[in-house]
Amino acid sequence: MATTTSLGVGAGIDLQSMLTKLMDAEKAPIRALDARITSTNTQISVYGTLNSKLDALKSAAETLQFPSRLSAVTATSSDTTVLSASAAYNAAKGSYALEVTQLAAAQKNVSMNYVAGTTFSGGDINFTVGGVAASTISFDPGSYTLQEVATRINDAKLGVTATVVNTTGGGQRMILSSDKPGTANAFSLTSTLVPSDDAGPPVVAQASLATADPTKGTVAKDATMKLDGIDISSSSNQFTDSVTGLTFTAVKLGTATVTVQNDSAKITTAVQAFVDAYNAVATTIKTNSGYNAATKTSQAFSGDATARGVLDALGNARTTVPTELSAATYKALSDLGVTMQQTGLLSLDSSALAQKVATSSTEVISTLSAYGKAYAESVSSMQTSGGMLSNRIDGLNAAIERFKDNKEVLEYRIALIEKRYRAQFTTLDTFVSKMQSLSGSLSQSLGQSSSG
Repeated sequence: MATTTSLGVGAGIDLQSMLTKLMDAEKAPIRALDARITSTNTQISVYGTLNSKLDALKSAAETLQFPSRLSAVTATSSDTTVLSASAAYNAAKGSYALEVTQLAAAQKNVSMNYVAGTTFSGGDINFTVGGVAASTISFDPGSYTLQEVATRINDAKLGVTATVVNTTGGGQRMILSSDKPGTANAFSLTSTLVPSDDAGPPVVAQASLATADPTKGTVAKDATMKLDGIDISSSSNQFTDSVTGLTFTAVKLGTATVTVQNDSAKITTAVQAFVDAYNAVATTIKTNSGYNAATKTSQAFSGDATARGVLDALGNARTTVPTELSAATYKALSDLGVTMQQTGLLSLDSSALAQKVATSSTEVISTLSAYGKAYAESVSSMQTSGGMLSNRIDGLNAAIERFKDNKEVLEYRIALIEKRYRAQFTTLDTFVSKMQSLSGSLSQSLGQSSSG
């Protein structure tokens, strides 16, 4: 009996080829699942791109939503070496004459000059900062260097910083500085911390750490200016409350004129960024929809209701007048030069927008803020858990898992089928081989009988 090592070897029939063709047909459902997995992964990838574009649109919309990000005015100083100026969106146009008469200063106290190596015995240091008793720092009986005392003060975080300076001649001084300038942050202290007896004769007998050198240091001062002849002051060199929407920063003593005027550039830039972000979303959806005749394949968003739903939601945000604009001068984005084209993309007439900003910047900002909010909320509702975009992506991921599970079942089933086919073909191969061997024997016997 012949022994076969491969299908068809014994019989001389290409059973392996037959088995391969049979299994190729059986694997058709697996190939279909693989195609669906690939297609679904492509959809997920394109949705990832769309999500990214929507993130950019939301960011651009939020810039419009918050007026503080849309400064529609600009403040210019005639002499930035004297003072600088900045304007918020609600600053009134005009010109202001300013004179810096005093710069803010933080209080600094300088201690007496102690002999290097002087130590201090136990006691208390009591600080008052800004008119309020801040804290008492207690030192147990012992011996403390000036640096150790400074470290304890700094660790207390009272709004006062201590620094030890090594002076000429081998002495040491402590500098106590307010962390913030202005009279509101001035401090005072009392101390029972005195030089230790074993530290040698102090510079001033029994002088406490509170002893200061009156010839050194700095008195706390507020910054002062005259604004159109009116005295104004600030605890720092920055004036934020003197004129609504304006901030002045004093640099040195002197005079300067600050001019405040409308500035459409920042608004135009923000609106153009919004238009570009919207168009990027619309283009992503458009280019991934429909049917590719050349490749005879459908695009990732072909027939996808969610992708269409995104554009519908964004369209509603554009065409629905926000309730806060019911009595507004400008109720639609088209009033500001933002219009929808036949291509499905937005377009900005920057000249029209600049004209509106020049005449009524506050109304323009109010309208942009309302629509910015509407678009930001619309995008958020899509992306949030339970939103249409989130649900769609979750559904696609779930579909992939189902496809993979089905593929695993099919692969197991096909493996069993192949095993069965292989066993049947092996039996057939063996049988045919036996028949061929028997036929050969019979032929040989008949031949021998005929010749005899």
